[in-house]
Amino acid sequence: MCKKVDRIYDLGEIMKNIVIRKVKPEDAKQFITLRNFVWRDAYKHIFPEEVFDERENNLSEMIDAFSSRFYNDNTKMVYVAEYKGEIIGYISAKSTSNYDYYFDKGYAEIMAIYIHPMYQGRGIGSKFKNVFLDWAKKNGITKFVIGVLKDNFKARKVYEKWGCNLDDYTQSFVQLGVSYDEVFYTYNLD
Repeated sequence: MCKKVDRIYDLGEIMKNIVIRKVKPEDAKQFITLRNFVWRDAYKHIFPEEVFDERENNLSEMIDAFSSRFYNDNTKMVYVAEYKGEIIGYISAKSTSNYDYYFDKGYAEIMAIYIHPMYQGRGIGSKFKNVFLDWAKKNGITKFVIGVLKDNFKARKVYEKWGCNLDDYTQSFVQLGVSYDEVFYTYNLD
C-alpha cells in the first residue's frame, strides 16, 4: 500500500491494466491508507504536521467505520482505481451537496478525488470524472460542485481543465482551530 516507486517505466502497460470499480468493504485498509497518504501529499504545504498526525492516529477507527460510510446507489457513489491489486485512487460523490449553500440550490457534489502522486497526470482523474458523469446522468443530476482549498492549485488546475467554473462563493475550512479559505467549482451537465 502506498509504496514509493522511483519510476513508471511502461505507462501504456500500466494504464491499460488499471481497473476502475466500485469500492468494496474489504478495501477499507487500503482505501484509508491511500486517502491519508494522498491527503498528506496534497496539503503538506498548507497544513501543519499535527493535522496529518491526527488523521493517521485514527486509522483503526476509520477502518472500522468504513463499510457503514461508503455505498453505491442513486444517492452516493465511491469508485476506486486499482492496479495489480493495489488501490491507487478513488472518487466519491453524492447526489446532494454537504454544503448548505449548494444543497439549497440542488447541486450534487464530488466530495473527493484522490490519486496516488505516482499516478497523477496519467488520465485516471478523467476516467473518474467520466464514471461520475455516467452515474450522474443515470440519476437525473444536472449540476455538481467541488470544494477545494484555495491554495490547492494543483487540484484547481484539474477542475479548470475539466471545464468547471470558479464560483464567487467561498467559506472557511477549519483544521485544529485554524481557518483556511475554501473555494468552489461548479459544472452544469446540460
